[in-house]
Amino acid sequence: MITTYHLANADGAHFSPHAWRTTMALAHKGLEHESRGVAFTEISTICDGERKIVPTIEDGERVLSDSWAIALHLEDSVTSGRSLFGGEKGKAHALFINNWASFGLQPLLLQIMILELFERLQDRDKAYFRESREKRFGRSLEDHAALADEAKQRLPAMLAPLAMTLQSQAWLGGDVPSYADYIALGAFQWVRTSSSFDLPGFAGEKVAAWHGAMLDLHDGLARTNT
Repeated sequence: MITTYHLANADGAHFSPHAWRTTMALAHKGLEHESRGVAFTEISTICDGERKIVPTIEDGERVLSDSWAIALHLEDSVTSGRSLFGGEKGKAHALFINNWASFGLQPLLLQIMILELFERLQDRDKAYFRESREKRFGRSLEDHAALADEAKQRLPAMLAPLAMTLQSQAWLGGDVPSYADYIALGAFQWVRTSSSFDLPGFAGEKVAAWHGAMLDLHDGLARTNT
């Protein structure tokens, strides 16, 4: 059985946007797996002791980190279940969504919710998170959070590709959900488990309907938070 490692906060909630991509991809492929939540400060102790990020999976003797690498591995190695991409064009489409979410949408969302996310972390993670993020941003968490109003003003434009796409189709994958949908859902799950910000409501009716449908997939897997 595949074992997956994801971040867990003080409430035990599975909050990593990238790990949610992997969780949903495994369900899409019909693969049972054991899910283990870890703290930021425990990542270096999992598997072979060489991991720096989650999601990480153990699949037999193979250990993989990075959600995109894991998705490619699942698509290439698991012939049962539905395709994550629906072909090479779907893979290229998902790669664009992967980069849009990781380098466009998620940084804005973090500005909006960083202090709430911080408060919900396990105590053992708080010093690490503060030090590492303040070094990354070049400012305190509080100063980064002061950009929240500006981020909210920029957010509609960032969400526009998602909202406009869902005006004419039910899923980012077209007639059926694809890995592109799971990438976008990961960002929404990050907000849902880490803050009080109503991202689906902010994003508008079509996105909210898509989000509700995503939460219902795979027997409501994304509603569990763990």
